[in-house]
Amino acid sequence: MVDKDLRERYRREDIAHMLHGATVPKEFANSANRIFAEGHGVKLIDIDGKEYIDAMSSGFCACLGYGNQELAEVAKQQMTKLHCAMSFLNRASLPEIDLARKLTEVTPDGIERFMFANSGSDANETIIKIVRWYWREQGQNRYKIISVQNSYHGATYGAVSASTFPGLTRHKNFEPFLEGFVQIASPYCYRCPFGKSYPGCDIDCAEDLEKVIQKEGEGTVGAFLSEPVGSSPGNLIPVPEYWPKIMKICKKHNILLIIDEYITGFGRMGKFFASEYWGIKPDIIMFAKGLASGYLPIACVGITKEVYEGMTKTNAPFPHVYTYGGHPVSCAVALKSVEILQRENLIEKAARTGVYIKERLSHIQEQSPYVGDVRGFGLFFCIELVADRPTRKPFDPAKKVSAAVRDRVLEKGVMVGVLGPNNANIMLAPPLIIERNELDRVLDGLEWGIRNFKP
Repeated sequence: MVDKDLRERYRREDIAHMLHGATVPKEFANSANRIFAEGHGVKLIDIDGKEYIDAMSSGFCACLGYGNQELAEVAKQQMTKLHCAMSFLNRASLPEIDLARKLTEVTPDGIERFMFANSGSDANETIIKIVRWYWREQGQNRYKIISVQNSYHGATYGAVSASTFPGLTRHKNFEPFLEGFVQIASPYCYRCPFGKSYPGCDIDCAEDLEKVIQKEGEGTVGAFLSEPVGSSPGNLIPVPEYWPKIMKICKKHNILLIIDEYITGFGRMGKFFASEYWGIKPDIIMFAKGLASGYLPIACVGITKEVYEGMTKTNAPFPHVYTYGGHPVSCAVALKSVEILQRENLIEKAARTGVYIKERLSHIQEQSPYVGDVRGFGLFFCIELVADRPTRKPFDPAKKVSAAVRDRVLEKGVMVGVLGPNNANIMLAPPLIIERNELDRVLDGLEWGIRNFKP
């Protein structure tokens, strides 16, 4: 625990000097921020000495938990050996090449070249440029990118323009957004945008891609961008027929398929990549949060041989660089992180643990009239809260029901998340290293919070 006088100083200086995103200014001014001082295993410790099990992995990042000595030692060794190196103008570093080689082993079939970035947002900026560069190298003006309603692909302007996730980054004060981005309906079976029920729905959410391509004009559409699972809108798990239909439509119209695994990559859902559940074969893939388990900033874009050959058709250099892209320390730590995931069989463990979580959450659903739906697998789950389960009537967003449940759970020393349209969902995404007794504490706290919730 930090000394009392020092705690108060940090609180004052936080208020005086910090600009925090996604933070209500008046709450911040009243010193509502929680300031953390340490992290060990799956726990965070704030400056008051209170411990919390972090069941959100610091925004889906800390797959290997906190205080991993192996990762810290690798970072130290690389910093003293080569702490910085450019990854452009015919330059590279050994850790960057080693990581790229390793990624060819674990990414979906066909992905064989990689460009490193610093976050999912700027990785998706890279992808937007790749798509437009690729098609113009072919002499075609296919500049449009189709994405999915309520999706989130990052906070930079191109990434925001490809997103429609409400409230977090796509705000009217940021308008106008960039042109060339259109959306299709999301595969949200619990609240089908077409008012239908599976399996008698004809998978209209996938067929919507065909309709939008026809409307926009095939010759203008360069790519379809989507997560394999709709993370931010509430862990939307598509039905088995969805992705085969999407891939067929992309192939029919010769448009690039981009898969954004910024959250779902590196074991979060019980596979290295969630794409594996549906046999998705992307032309371009992006991943970020779990790559280095949050120990250093790094993200990555992977492309196929065909995309690379298309990009280099005229032998013009791709004019896109990041100063810290391919940072040798970040790459060294990411490589070790992947090694630990495999050595400790943490991805297989996540798959098994997901079965247990689903059983516990289904029991909570049976006991509470306010749990409408439970979605997920591996170590990524969503609970959608509703005012009336038979009719699926949502709560009034002004009541901030999910936030109220989250705060009750926090009383038990457990940190869960709130996401989705109208913030209707409670999210669970604990570190992959979590043990059964720690997980039971998370689920017990969640059950207590929901059971004692009074709307």
